[in-house]
Amino acid sequence: MKPTVRWYDALVQYTPHPPFPRGTYRTTLTGVGAPGPIEERVGRRLVRLVDPDSREGLSLLRSGQVTFVGPEGAPLDCKRLDEAMALLRARLERLLAERDCDEARGVVLRDGLDRLSARRGRAGRA
Repeated sequence: MKPTVRWYDALVQYTPHPPFPRGTYRTTLTGVGAPGPIEERVGRRLVRLVDPDSREGLSLLRSGQVTFVGPEGAPLDCKRLDEAMALLRARLERLLAERDCDEARGVVLRDGLDRLSARRGRAGRA
């Protein structure tokens, strides 16, 4: 039996394409390099939160669609978690090397570097 082709079927070319993303994705890195909840936003409106340890969250983190924000609220110019952690490490080391860094702040920064080093092997795992 021959399939029936309607006149409008011949005019339409079916090309598969990936769906358009609904919005933008953003997550805040804690001082130890752990990603917080991934925010999906359309404009300024928050659509939903995605758990970074879920299957979808890990997929988003690996895809490069997520923008990372540092602990102080400054956006990090990278799209991968390992790059964001390296930038965070460099920022902590730079702050520690500053001359006006007092002893109490130095203890906090060294603690952050130690925690970041301990987390390095677990980055991106559920």
